[in-house]
Amino acid sequence: MFSSLFLLLPLLAPALAMPVEVELEQRNNSDSSGGSGGSGQSLKDFIAELYAQVNPNDRNTLLGNGFVFDFLAAQSFGGGGRDGGVILADNTLFPGVVGNGLSWLVGFLGPCGMVAPHNHPRASEYLFNIAGPPLAATSFQENGSPIFSGQVAAGDVIVLPQGSVHFVSNTGCDPVFITAGFNSETPGVGFLSSMYTSMDPQTINAAFGQEGTVFDANKIPGAVNLGQAECLSKCGINPDTFNINGKISNKDLMKQAFAGFLKAEGFDFDSYNSSMYQQYN
Repeated sequence: MFSSLFLLLPLLAPALAMPVEVELEQRNNSDSSGGSGGSGQSLKDFIAELYAQVNPNDRNTLLGNGFVFDFLAAQSFGGGGRDGGVILADNTLFPGVVGNGLSWLVGFLGPCGMVAPHNHPRASEYLFNIAGPPLAATSFQENGSPIFSGQVAAGDVIVLPQGSVHFVSNTGCDPVFITAGFNSETPGVGFLSSMYTSMDPQTINAAFGQEGTVFDANKIPGAVNLGQAECLSKCGINPDTFNINGKISNKDLMKQAFAGFLKAEGFDFDSYNSSMYQQYN
């Protein structure tokens, strides 16, 4: 899916004299300005070095303990959006996936947050709603193919086939916490809005059979947009001014998604204690 969702933190890379744990923390908490690690090696160069290893054991030795990725500290793809963000740990960002044929995404969607219509040209997606309101989801593969449209509640998964155009949207007023796996180290992402606006205006207008400007490229939102007007109205969100980008951390959005979900489920925090599990000894 998005997921896309999802460009690149840069990055700090391996200084061979430094502990790998320190390197990993630097990579996952760096910004997207193209920084480098203590050795001066960029993350891009380090990943290229990993791919150059013929023997997987040599690659794993070079990687060290770099099989762990911190989604809560990482920056959202493309800077996120006004209603949340998504992080894709692919082979441009996470050295641990190199040679393993997979990548992973985590998303933090605010109330009514939507991951805009997009596709993944090189991977199928397996999306899981962990906690929060149901997701509205739509997916289709090509002209004439059936269109799936339904809801993905917390605890549900949805398969989004390779190359399919799809989107997911939070239908509630609490945040939602999602995750997704891809069967490729480089799934790629193509947002329909960005793909169209990258073409010249005359071509866009001709494709839609209209004269004048169909799209204003300056108004295309980030990866996580504000969703449908009905949801925004229900939740009292002003689409002209609402913006949580940079104001709420990934960790806090995750906590709030769980809190809202548990509250909606009527979970009694006061009566819960981990010692209750001792009765099963």
